[in-house]
Amino acid sequence: MVSLRFWLPLLVLLVATACRSETNGPTTSSGGSGAGGELPDPLPLTVVNWNLFNFYNDEIDDSAQDEAIDPNWTVHRADVGKVLRAIDGDILVLQEVEHEAVLEELDALELDGAYPYIRVIDGNDPRGIDVGIMSKIPLDEVKSHKDESFTKAGTDSPPYLYARDCLEVHVTYNGRALALLGVHYKAKENDNPDKRLAEAQHTREIADALSAATPQKGVLILGDFNDIPGSPPYLATAGDAGEFTNSAESVPSADQWTFDYFGTLELVDHQFANPLMAARLDEIRILHGPEAEAASDHAPVIATYQVN
Repeated sequence: MVSLRFWLPLLVLLVATACRSETNGPTTSSGGSGAGGELPDPLPLTVVNWNLFNFYNDEIDDSAQDEAIDPNWTVHRADVGKVLRAIDGDILVLQEVEHEAVLEELDALELDGAYPYIRVIDGNDPRGIDVGIMSKIPLDEVKSHKDESFTKAGTDSPPYLYARDCLEVHVTYNGRALALLGVHYKAKENDNPDKRLAEAQHTREIADALSAATPQKGVLILGDFNDIPGSPPYLATAGDAGEFTNSAESVPSADQWTFDYFGTLELVDHQFANPLMAARLDEIRILHGPEAEAASDHAPVIATYQVN
């Protein structure tokens, strides 16, 4: 028979261990999943949207109906690369891109291969200018909405397609699921404001569906809206209660523009954030100056979020 003197120390040790475990609780992170536990420390994520202005190469190598070439391609590529190298963003959402090959060449020759994850999906523009993504972070999923038909809210016709596309990109960063909707709405040449409004409404529907499916997902709607603050597409993106916030509106008023429209400085490139991402906005700027102007007729929007 084993004596009590043998069992007593072991019993004390087991009770003490159980108490420590109950007091300390779980120490693992939820990764932003909303499943409980502590969030990891936030990490900065810099997201850039920029219209690169007819970013074609100097070859006929596209199936687009009205494909163009740029005889000054190497200069244009170098000018864009110089700006992007200085910005050093983590995710780049780019408009007026010919195809993946031009971004791969940009990355290899001007950006030292900093962006291993590149996607461009051919959209609806007859000139072949598309929305593209360059990322230092692996892409979980990339989805096109170019073939989806929609109407302006409250109407049954006419049906519209995106002028280019709404490119849906999913990434995971510091444990947080993120979705970026890259857009380039109908331009005001041969204008159709109803179509531009319908594009914005449909994009917001996509964003709302993503948030409903995963409430802890960070969502951004960003790109070239071809319209200004207060316009119907802008307000449709923000929502009736202003649920989505345009990060670019936090830029000082003197710099709050991205396009010079015959002497009128307009903010037409936007980066809207859902409440989760808006609360994590750390810094926002719009880059002006001779180098940016040499590269494109639009200015890049650069936002840094502290993500966890």
